[in-house]
Amino acid sequence: TGKYHSFVELRTDEQKLFIPFIVTVVKGGIRISPEVVDFQTLVSSMQTRSIWLSLTNLNSQPIEILSLYDPTPNPHLQISGFEQQGTSVLPGSQARFAKVSYHGGQEGMVNG
Repeated sequence: TGKYHSFVELRTDEQKLFIPFIVTVVKGGIRISPEVVDFQTLVSSMQTRSIWLSLTNLNSQPIEILSLYDPTPNPHLQISGFEQQGTSVLPGSQARFAKVSYHGGQEGMVNG
């Protein structure tokens, strides 16, 4: 039980991004999936890859996700699908709470 601070790691072609989150756990626990977000390799600045983040509530009490934000804004990263009034997750259930999209940036040179 307690209040926990952690990060969801997002891997992009250019850098790793870490989105912090705070959760209060009363008993049991939570699981966020995927643990690591991998957008793979984008070969064009026109490409976009999106992945939904899900939370599984292993507690005996409901939990609520109240906010979600990117502490270091990246013009190629977009977070959508998050309900501004919050998302409730019932005990023993799973909920998709945010869609994370990465848009290709400047195309690089490939040798080989």
